Amino acid sequence: MILTGTHDYTLVALSVLVACFASYTALDLGARVRAAQGFSRKAWLLTAAIAMGGGIWSMHFVAMLAFIMPVPVSYDIGLTILSFLVAVAVTGVGFYVISTRESPPPLVLALSGLFMGLGIVAMHYTGMVAMNLSADISYRPGFVALSVLIAVVASIAALWLAFRTTALLQSLVAAVVMGLAIAGMHYTAMHAAIFTAHTPLQQEAGHSALEQTYLALAVSGITFLILLFALIASLFDRQFALLAEREAQLLRRSEEQFRTLYRDTPLPLHSLGPDGCIDEVSDAWLDLLGYTREEVIGRRLTDFITPESKAERWNVDRPVLLKGDNIREAEYRFVKKSGEVIDVLLSLRAERVNGRIIRTLSGLVDVTAHNRAEEALRQSQKMEAVGQLTGGIAHDFNNLLTVTMGNLEMAVRTLKDGNYEKLPRLLEAARLGAGRGATLTQRLLAFSRRQPLQPQLVDMSKLVAGMVELFKRSVTESIKIAIDVKDDLWQAKVDPNQLENSLLNLVINSRDAMPEGGVITIETGNASLTRKELLSSPDVVPGAYVMVAVRDTGVGMPPEVLARAFEPFFTTKEIGQGTGLGLSMVYGFVKQSGGHVAIESEVGAGTTISIYLPRVIEHTAIEQPGPAEPVKLPGGSETILLVEDDEEVRAYSRDILKNIGYRVLEAHDYPSAKAALNSDPDIQVLFTDIGLPGANGKQLADDAAQWRPDLRVLFTTGYAHGVLQGAANLLAKPFTPEALAFKMRAIIEGPPA
Repeated sequence: MILTGTHDYTLVALSVLVACFASYTALDLGARVRAAQGFSRKAWLLTAAIAMGGGIWSMHFVAMLAFIMPVPVSYDIGLTILSFLVAVAVTGVGFYVISTRESPPPLVLALSGLFMGLGIVAMHYTGMVAMNLSADISYRPGFVALSVLIAVVASIAALWLAFRTTALLQSLVAAVVMGLAIAGMHYTAMHAAIFTAHTPLQQEAGHSALEQTYLALAVSGITFLILLFALIASLFDRQFALLAEREAQLLRRSEEQFRTLYRDTPLPLHSLGPDGCIDEVSDAWLDLLGYTREEVIGRRLTDFITPESKAERWNVDRPVLLKGDNIREAEYRFVKKSGEVIDVLLSLRAERVNGRIIRTLSGLVDVTAHNRAEEALRQSQKMEAVGQLTGGIAHDFNNLLTVTMGNLEMAVRTLKDGNYEKLPRLLEAARLGAGRGATLTQRLLAFSRRQPLQPQLVDMSKLVAGMVELFKRSVTESIKIAIDVKDDLWQAKVDPNQLENSLLNLVINSRDAMPEGGVITIETGNASLTRKELLSSPDVVPGAYVMVAVRDTGVGMPPEVLARAFEPFFTTKEIGQGTGLGLSMVYGFVKQSGGHVAIESEVGAGTTISIYLPRVIEHTAIEQPGPAEPVKLPGGSETILLVEDDEEVRAYSRDILKNIGYRVLEAHDYPSAKAALNSDPDIQVLFTDIGLPGANGKQLADDAAQWRPDLRVLFTTGYAHGVLQGAANLLAKPFTPEALAFKMRAIIEGPPA
């Protein structure tokens, strides 16, 4: 017997409404799938599949409940769930295939719609199989085919619309059409079903109609709620996307404005990314270095800096930048594309987020022309100073040579005439002239910081106190000498003879600045110099110093004289009243000793010159001045190797040593000295000039110490690059016979070096 069922049209309308709402939700979510990227895209794709597939399944289930049969009907839970999963799976696959392409070709769209439509049909007929009732189900082929066709066409339309429809009205119309199509597919397929009862009907048919209505309402309510939540999520995501897009547009506009302003600025600017690579440069930067933007972007800034500049500055400045400080006007040398090297001042500021550098902005200032002008000016000033120095030396030495050579010439004539009475006076005058020449040479070497020094620990207060009588004899009766020395003075290591000469020079200068009389104060003290106090003297190391100052109440110096006070041969005195080397000698000696000289002066208020010598902490006993040397020259019978490249100086030294009993062997350079040392084991002392041709005297002494460990060494030189190691064994040129005799005896009789 064929059973005929009826429909609850309220539930039919509800099923159509579910289909339309599900279609609208799926279309809306399809737009989110298209707009999203990455994980978000996958999440919205899953949501759209659940909304569309679940909505179709919900519409199908509600429509099945709307169909009332004259026999009891129940549903297999497993098959019902399977039908739900089939709907979601095929819908998700269809959406995924279409979403992976910006504009899918018709064939892909048709095949995806066919797969989705067949899946929906499979969902429907799986749901039909899930029905448990006392009847057999058969189908009319024509209506089955029609239901399949409707499902496929509706699926293709759904996929096409889901990734194209954006307007609200379009979405509503499309949702209604799709909902009706999906519902039409279901009811066409239901019309294709024929139910044949197994047994005669019992009068218990319709008792479950109310329960089916409640179940349909429950399923519909849950479906509407899920779809509503999906729509709300889509709405919020759309709003967030709009806000993000607006911010992105503003950011792009701001970035574009920044890049336009950055590129068009007349200043050479560049910016670096967090990796230190250039990400933007101005046109002026490119014009300065001669590159194109493509040749620069993405390269490291250090690619355009000379290796020397990178080693000297960048490796020092970059850690400072990473630490949090900015770089201001650091001088670098950049290389242009042409290979030309230019000098620039680089300033760099870092932009940070949470303490991490995201970008550094930097500007360049080309100072090549300025530096070249400065260098030309310095060279001009240097040549002027050299000219002044040469003129001063020529003037003074010509005077000294006139005295020396003139008196020697007269001495020769006197010997020829047999007039021996005048001979001592003439020779003494020649000796004094030569002595003045030696003093002038020492001053020049002191100014150039090349004089040989013999530093030792000095008690400054005792040294000053011991010179009081000398100071008083050097000034007039109208000048008072005042001493202000400290008892707790620190120690300094300095050549005491040169220090005494320097202080005497300063006292004499102060005397000349007080023609009407006044007070000269010599003061000592401890001083700690800070970097702030030494801004005008960047070569001085901050720290502890021993200070000695000479202060007068004289006429003072105007600013233009004060600026040139330490220049060699610069003097304001009358011609013949001074060489202009006094202050320059003091300056050179103090600098060579590692110290600092400060000068303060004001017209009418006097002048103060302060000498600062580095403090040393040593426990060696301070050497006190010894008694005057005896007139008789000490000598001996030891063998001495004399190494001197100047033949006349070698002959002079040889005669002195032989006259006081020594056996003297001679050599003029390193090879001849080495040969002598290897051939004569009796040599006890090596007396060598430091400035030999080829390997110098210091190298000779170092090597000889390996061949002859017991060999004693005495150096001599008229020119030295600072303090020589073993300075106690040094005899400065020019030296007298007395100085050589006593120094040689001290070397021989003293402890081994």
